[in-house]
Amino acid sequence: LKANPRLQGQPCSWCGEGLAIGDDTAICGACSATAHGWCWDGGGGCSRAGCANAPLRKIEVHAVAAPGPQLRPGDQMCPSCGKVISAADQICPLCRAIVTPDGLYHGPRQNAPGATAALVYGLIGLLICGMVFGAVAISKAQNAKKTIQNDPRYGGEGLATAGFVLGIIDIIGWFVLLILRVSRM
Repeated sequence: LKANPRLQGQPCSWCGEGLAIGDDTAICGACSATAHGWCWDGGGGCSRAGCANAPLRKIEVHAVAAPGPQLRPGDQMCPSCGKVISAADQICPLCRAIVTPDGLYHGPRQNAPGATAALVYGLIGLLICGMVFGAVAISKAQNAKKTIQNDPRYGGEGLATAGFVLGIIDIIGWFVLLILRVSRM
């Protein structure tokens, strides 16, 4: 609020200067202390110790640096496992954590083992023995997706998903054909 004639001349509880008409003013809701608005904001609340609106006491933390391994030029420390690795590595070879500054892997990717096979087995299952090839396609797709999830150097999630969907279609389609064939007999 703005200081009015009633507040004019009252000392600011933070800086001690008198309030002037039109000054931004803060009045503590707990103890009714008055202060300049900028003093209230800068101090973080009421200046009176023990008041409910007084700023919280700041705890000083003295960090003790643990002695770490000396890094040679061309080395870096893995933020995940703390081991010294080559600065050229984007992925820690020990714990497989991404160690780039932005946390993203920017290197080459290859299809995960089993991603292409899942798609091929799913397609074969459409033509012959869908119950068997569909199950194999689903299994290969799930293994490929786990590999992709655990290692950013692998891609091919689309291939694995397509193989998974085709595996389900294979099993359901061949099961329906089997039921129709049995029902005709």
